[in-house]
Amino acid sequence: MIRGLLKQRGRVLLGFFLIAGPGWARKPPPKPLPIKLTAKISNRFNWDFKKDNLLEDTSQTNTEMIAQAKYLPNPRVQVVVGEWMVDNDLRPYNMYLNLSSDHVNFRLGNQIVRWGKADEISPLDVLNPEDLTLGFNRVRADRKIPVPMANLEFLSDAISLQGVFIPFFEKSIFKYTGDDWAYFDHLEKKYGPINIIEQEPAQTMKDAGYGGRLSGALGRFDLAFSYLNHRRDIPTLVGFPIGPPVVPGQVGGIEDLVKFSKFGFPPFIPPQPIQFRYDREERYGFEFETTAGSFGLRGDLSYVSSQSFTTQNLQEQWKPVITAVGGMDYSGPAGSYINVSVSQTQIRDYDPILAPTEEKTTTLSAQFSLELMSGNVKLSYLGYMNVTDKSYYHNPKVNIGYIPNIGIEVGVDIYGGPSYSQTGFFGNNDQAYLALKYFF
Repeated sequence: MIRGLLKQRGRVLLGFFLIAGPGWARKPPPKPLPIKLTAKISNRFNWDFKKDNLLEDTSQTNTEMIAQAKYLPNPRVQVVVGEWMVDNDLRPYNMYLNLSSDHVNFRLGNQIVRWGKADEISPLDVLNPEDLTLGFNRVRADRKIPVPMANLEFLSDAISLQGVFIPFFEKSIFKYTGDDWAYFDHLEKKYGPINIIEQEPAQTMKDAGYGGRLSGALGRFDLAFSYLNHRRDIPTLVGFPIGPPVVPGQVGGIEDLVKFSKFGFPPFIPPQPIQFRYDREERYGFEFETTAGSFGLRGDLSYVSSQSFTTQNLQEQWKPVITAVGGMDYSGPAGSYINVSVSQTQIRDYDPILAPTEEKTTTLSAQFSLELMSGNVKLSYLGYMNVTDKSYYHNPKVNIGYIPNIGIEVGVDIYGGPSYSQTGFFGNNDQAYLALKYFF
């Protein structure tokens, strides 16, 4: 009887094993959650080399935090939610849904899209506005602001087509007054409140931006053609109804503009407000990239059908503008990297009354970097020089990465050139800085 009972139990156990399978004995490890969390906290301390005037700030601290969660339930679906806090100002960061198949990719939501090959000085990389509250102190990629956008791509081995739709206009972030990096610096302390009127477009779908990009390969060349119809995220100065008389040989600057607005030209011209507007533009682009051994060659070409320029007597003229950029980079041993680019902008149908804006403007851009100590120390340089008006920006720096998840950067920002130039305007803002970053 006992023998029969054991035989029966053996059959029951055999049946259980057949149903449960080998996994009953070896339980597989739990699958990791399809969620990835990342964050970056950085603090930047800036000190001016010297106090150039009584109005400027001699030191400044900026804190920035980006937190992001990425949900990947399967290879075809991606959900990203991120927030961005800059000096206690909370902004949405990447917040989108991405759906993909073998030949189609669709991304909807807050995102950054970059066109062009020429990195820091590409004239085609204008789909997203930038955070300019620290001038040009950070690289362009770090200044980009994600905006709501629909981004649809059809992909193949030979050719790809991308379409973007930006439903609402968003301007770059900057200040008009009250800051060393503001449009009018601290001039309100010297002359009193500045009468500024900003004509912002209505936030409606009628004012949407849109564009497309066709890309493919021809031999060893990657090529792309693009078209973008949108509003510029940097404001344009509106011409004054009655401008000041032109003084031959005298070039006006930002302070002259403020004085004319405040006091006019007695007794003939009364004070008038300074008005800014965000112009709509069409931008046609072409870009290419190829390699030759360890060297990379790249270039961008941009044509804007109509762009506003301010004349010497503060009136407006609209002109077509062509910008061409050619560059070369080299990646060598020990993490060494060199990138040199030349840009030339030409105003078509140029009128000499636009001076000091020249008909042709040539700019040089350079980046160098070298890794030392097994990559824990990185020496680098980023700079621009406007050959036409002799203005410049230099940023040599050292990055130290010995401590896991901690980045340390020490460097200087040096600006120079005539006060009416883009970088020369910040000539009093030469500074040293220490940036600390924690990330995971």
